Parts: sequence; structure tokens; C-alpha cells
Amino acid sequence: MSDNKPYLPARDLKVERAVGRFIFAWGALEREIDEAIHDLLFTNLRTGMIVTANLAMRAKLDLVHALFETLRSDDDSVWRPISGDWEDRFDKLVNMTAKANAESRISIVHSQPMAIKLDKGDQPIWLRMAARKGGLRGSGVSYTKSYLDRQTQTVVDLIHEWATARVHWKSAVQAIRSADADEWLGRTPDDQDHLTLQLQSSHGSPKATPKPKQQKKPKRRA
Repeated sequence: MSDNKPYLPARDLKVERAVGRFIFAWGALEREIDEAIHDLLFTNLRTGMIVTANLAMRAKLDLVHALFETLRSDDDSVWRPISGDWEDRFDKLVNMTAKANAESRISIVHSQPMAIKLDKGDQPIWLRMAARKGGLRGSGVSYTKSYLDRQTQTVVDLIHEWATARVHWKSAVQAIRSADADEWLGRTPDDQDHLTLQLQSSHGSPKATPKPKQQKKPKRRA
């Protein structure tokens, strides 16, 4: 058996407490996003929790962004419309949350403690590796209390922004829920659901070009 002992960085209570505060804050942020999804599903809480229970953060953000489309303004909207300014604000909120997830949460929670050997002693570093096209890549950081506190404050600000968004769209959500309930009460057992899709070409996609006609090869004489 190997005599090598597992590496653990030296105890630093300030850093460890700062990591704990970040994790607590991130949990509160995920709860706020889950509840935003529950709102926008227009369903009961139990069903909403079943949907979000096993979703990763990236999937939650994709889902809540797609569901938000039901609240966007249009010319024929009979509900209290969500303003264009709030539509832009929500788009930015989703993007900022995705950035915090990629740049802070993943590295803080999933990095591995390592040590860099220096003349003055071991320098602890938290390393995250990724193996993708192009080979092996890694990024490392030495956590300090001030760095972790800044990341935690960013998460706290995001929590408040998500809560503000949910308050802002509350009346629109209630109106759609009421309309859905009226529609369901008026349905017959034979009514079918229909989904209408509007297809549009991507601006960056190349234009379709017809295939050139193939010329027939001349027959060979025996």
C-alpha cells in the first residue's frame, strides 16, 4: 500500500467560513429560480417541484427563460403586458446568473485542492480540469476571504433581482392562470391540444441552393 497521505490544505477558518457563506447564498439563489419556474408553469407547487427537482442550473435557466416567453408583450395581448424594459432586464438577469454559475459556483464547489511546491513551502491552490477538444485544460485560484466575499455578494444581488422579477410579473401570471382554468372548464373530453409554431430562418444560415442537375452518361456500345 502507498504511504502517501491525502493532501488537505492547512486550516484557514476565514476562508472556510467564506466558502460556506457562498454555498448558503447559492442555495438560496437556486430556490428563488425554482420558485420562478413554479410561477411560470402556471401549475400547482407539487408539479413545479417535480419538474425542477433534478435539473442542473444551466437547464433551469434555459427552462425559466423559455417559460418567460409567455409573458412577453405583443399587440394582441389582453393581459397586463410585461414592459420592453423588463424584458431586457430579465434577459440580462438570466445571462448574469449563467455567468456567475460558470465563473464562480462551478469553480468554488467543484475545484480540487492541490499544492504548488515552492522554496518557502507549499502554496495551496484549487484546481479545476477539463478535457475537451484541444486537449487537457486547467484553471486554478488561491481563494481568499475577500475574493469569496465578493462572489457571495454577487449571488446575494442576483437573489434580490430574481425576487423583484417574480413580484413584477405576479399579476400577469395570475391572469393567465385564471384564463387557463376557464379554458379547461369549457373543454370536452374529445377536445385535442394544438401547438402552433412559427418557423423562421436564422440570419446567419446560408441560403439554400438547388442541386445541379446531373448529366446522363453516354451509353457504351457493345
